[in-house]
This record gives sequence, structure tokens and C-alpha cells, in this order.
Amino acid sequence: MNILIGMIFIALIGYIFEQRRHIKFLEQANYNQETRHVMTKHQRYLLEHQIETYKFALDTLGYDRDEINKGNYTKHVPSQERLQALYAEFARKESIYRSKNIQFETELELRGVE
Repeated sequence: MNILIGMIFIALIGYIFEQRRHIKFLEQANYNQETRHVMTKHQRYLLEHQIETYKFALDTLGYDRDEINKGNYTKHVPSQERLQALYAEFARKESIYRSKNIQFETELELRGVE
């Protein structure tokens, strides 16, 4: 009887250690997945910023994106006020971009990703 109780006790201890190991594995997998989501979100933001930069370049050079899609590559020189408004908007978006980039780098640094 004592041997049976001893075997059950050893089996329970083994089961507990196995569960602790499995919990650590799941926590690490969750951490890696969260890190991957952070990186994917930032890559998506970088792509959106790149698209906005291309739009700014086309607007600054005087091309209409809708007309380019139709095959009309006629250049219209934008007015000085329009250029100033474009530059102000671009400067605002660049500031937001730098802030988000610093936030992303800080978050990766806190996660221990190099």
C-alpha cells in the first residue's frame, strides 16, 4: 500500500513539473507572438507612411493621382499657398512618424529585441 501511495505521489510531482514546463513554453510563445504583432503593426505603419510620402511628392510636383490612374500625366504647377499647406501637412506627419518610430524602438528595447 505504501508503495502504491509513493508511486502516485511521484507521478503527481512529475505531472506538476511537466505542467510548469508547459506553462513556461506557452508564456514564451505568447511573448514571441506579441512581439511579432508589434513588428507587423510597425511595418504596416511604415508602408502607409511611404505611400503618404509618394503622394506628397506627386502633389508637390503638380501631378494629380486620379488623373495618373486614368493615363493623363499632365503636370499642373501648384500655387504657393497649396505648396505651403502641403509642406505644413507633411511636416506634421513627419513629426508623428518620428514619434511612432521612437515608440517602436523603445518597445522593442523593452522586449529585449535587437
